[in-house]
Amino acid sequence: MTDNNIEGVKKRIEKIKEEQLSISSKKHASSPIIDIASELVAGVIVGVIVGVLLDKLFTSKPLFLILCIILASIAAFRSIWRKYIKIH
Repeated sequence: MTDNNIEGVKKRIEKIKEEQLSISSKKHASSPIIDIASELVAGVIVGVIVGVLLDKLFTSKPLFLILCIILASIAAFRSIWRKYIKIH
């Protein structure tokens, strides 16, 4: 290979690297928002499921449902706090 070919290949490699960095930075910009939302939704869903099951088991209609939703929400916020707020 000649020097011109080598320089051309190096320029193409740098161009590809820059494109990949710009693509990955765009992906990471929205990623924390999606992670936080999914963490909250998952926490509430788990709280509802566990609360309904406990209410059926002990025949105490809304008591365990409300308690489990509150505990699951607190756990979700705590998890978000650990992952995102304390790190940044």
